[in-house]
Amino acid sequence: MLNLPRWQTIVIIAITVLSGLFALPNMLPTGVLDVLPQWYSQNRINLGLDLRGGAHFLLEADLRSVLTERLTNLSDSVRADLRRQQVGIKDVTVEPGSALIVTLRDEAQRTKAIEAIRALDPSLAVSGSGDTIRLAYSDQELFRRKKEVIDQSIEILRRRVDETGTLEPTIVRQGDERILLQVPGIKDTTDLKRKINQTAKLTFHLVNEDVAAAGANIPATLPPNTFLVPTREGMQDLRRTNPKAWEDIQVANPRMSPEQICRRYQPQCLPVLKRVVVGGEDLDDAKSTFEQQQGGRPIISFTFNSAGGRSFCAATRANVGKRLAIQLDGEIISAPVVQSPICGGSGIITGQFTTQQTQEQALLLRSGALPATLTIIEERTVGADLGADAIRAGTMAAIIGTILVAVFMFVAYGPVFGGFANLAMLVNLLMVFAGMSILGASLTLPGMAGLVLTVGMAVDSNVLIYERVREEKALGRSAFSSLATGYERAMSAIIDANLTSLVASVLMFSLGSGPIRGFATTLSLGLLTSMFCSTIFTRMLLSVWVRWRRPTEVVI
Repeated sequence: MLNLPRWQTIVIIAITVLSGLFALPNMLPTGVLDVLPQWYSQNRINLGLDLRGGAHFLLEADLRSVLTERLTNLSDSVRADLRRQQVGIKDVTVEPGSALIVTLRDEAQRTKAIEAIRALDPSLAVSGSGDTIRLAYSDQELFRRKKEVIDQSIEILRRRVDETGTLEPTIVRQGDERILLQVPGIKDTTDLKRKINQTAKLTFHLVNEDVAAAGANIPATLPPNTFLVPTREGMQDLRRTNPKAWEDIQVANPRMSPEQICRRYQPQCLPVLKRVVVGGEDLDDAKSTFEQQQGGRPIISFTFNSAGGRSFCAATRANVGKRLAIQLDGEIISAPVVQSPICGGSGIITGQFTTQQTQEQALLLRSGALPATLTIIEERTVGADLGADAIRAGTMAAIIGTILVAVFMFVAYGPVFGGFANLAMLVNLLMVFAGMSILGASLTLPGMAGLVLTVGMAVDSNVLIYERVREEKALGRSAFSSLATGYERAMSAIIDANLTSLVASVLMFSLGSGPIRGFATTLSLGLLTSMFCSTIFTRMLLSVWVRWRRPTEVVI
C-alpha cells in the first residue's frame, strides 16, 4: 500500500502546490495584488461582519397593510360569492388591519350568507348581529399568516443580498414583526436600502376604460371594482414640479395608498380594475436586455411559468383592443394596448429606464416580491475595531494551538513520524484557506474557532494510524508490513469518524445562518482536507521516505 505509482505522487504534489497558489492572495499586500491578474487576485477570503464590520439593520414588516390587502381581496370574493348565492348586499367595508364588515339588505338571509362565507374561507371567525356580519381571522390564523410573511420576507431578502455578491449575511427573525439584517463589508448602504425598501410587487390589471374616458375629471366615487394608480411618468413629473409633495409621499410611505396619492397630489393616474390578471408570483425569470428596434433602449424581459402563461394568454385573448396596465410597486410603468393574444409565456416591460434601473428591477423581480413593506427602524454601521481584536486573539489562539499540537506530535511519535504529521497539519490549513478563497467564503469569529478545531483534527487521523502501526509492530510484523497494514486497517475508522462530523457540519450550514455557517464552512473544509492530508499526503511522504531510507525498524 506504500508503493505509490509515480503519477500518484505527482498528482498529490500538484494538488498541494495549487492549494498554496490559491491561498497565496490572502497573504500578499495590496500593491502586489494590483499587478496580478484580476481573476487570481480576487480569490480571497472575505471577512464576516464580526471581523470586518458592515451594516446592521433592524427591519419592521408592515403586517397591518398585508392584512388590509388580504381583507380587500376577500371583500371582492365575498361580494361575488354572495351574489351567486342570491344574497342581497347593502355594503361591504374593510376595517384596516382588523376585519371585514358585510351589511345585508335582508336580515332573514343572515344564515344563508354565513354558510356561503364559511364555505369560502373556513378560517374566518364570524360575529355581529342583525343585518351586520363581521369577519375576522382567528388569533391562531393571524399568527400563522404573520409567520408566513416574515419567513417569506427573510428568504427574499437573502436572495436579494446574495445576488449583490455579498456572502453569508445574517438574516434572522426577531419577535413577531421584525427582522435583523447584518451585511458584512458594506460601507455605503444607499443601494442596499433601496433594494430593501422596494417590494418589487408586479401585477397586471385591465384599465377601466369607462372611467378613463372621463380624462382628468375622474369622479369622486369610483366603482367598487376600480381604484386609481399613479403612472411612473406622473410621479416623475410630480417630483420635478412639486418636490415638497414628493418628499411628503416618501415620508408617508408605505402608509399612503396609490389612490390617496392620486386624490391628494393629482399626478397623472389611471383607473384600473382591482382583479389581478397575472401576479409576479407567476414569474419564472426576469432579466435586463435591450430592444432590437427603437435604438436598442433598455427593457426588462420576463417569462411566466405555465400557470401564469395560461392566465396571461386567456386575459389577452379576451381583451384585445383594451389597455393592460403593468403595476410595479404602486406605480403603473406601462399600459400598452393588447393588439393580439400573447400566448408565448413571455413578454417585455418598456419605459423610460436606464440600464442600471432595468438591471435592478430585473434582480428584484427575479428574487420575488416582498409580501410586506419593510421599514428600517434601526440602522448602524458596525466598525471593525472589535474585528481587529478578534482577529488578533483568534490568530494567537491558532498559533498557540498549532505549536502545542506540533510539540505533542514530536514528543509522542518522534521527529520522523511526528514531523510528517505536523507537515500534513500545515498543508491541511493551507488547503482550507485555498478552499475558502475559491468559494469566496466569509471568515467569521466562529469560523476562526473552526480553524483552531481543524488544527487538532488534522493530526487526529495520524494518531489513529500511528497507534495502529504500533499494534501491528507489537504483533511482530516487519517495518514495511506494519506501516502498510496500519494505514489499511485504520482507514475505516478514519472515514467513519470524519463522515459523521461532516454530516453534522453540513446540517449546521444548511439550517444555520451567518456566524453558524461560517463555523460550518471551515469545519467542513477542514474535515475534507484532513482526510486527504492524513491518509494520502502522509502516505506519499512515508512512501518516499521508505524508498529512500529502506528502514528495517520502525521507531514510533
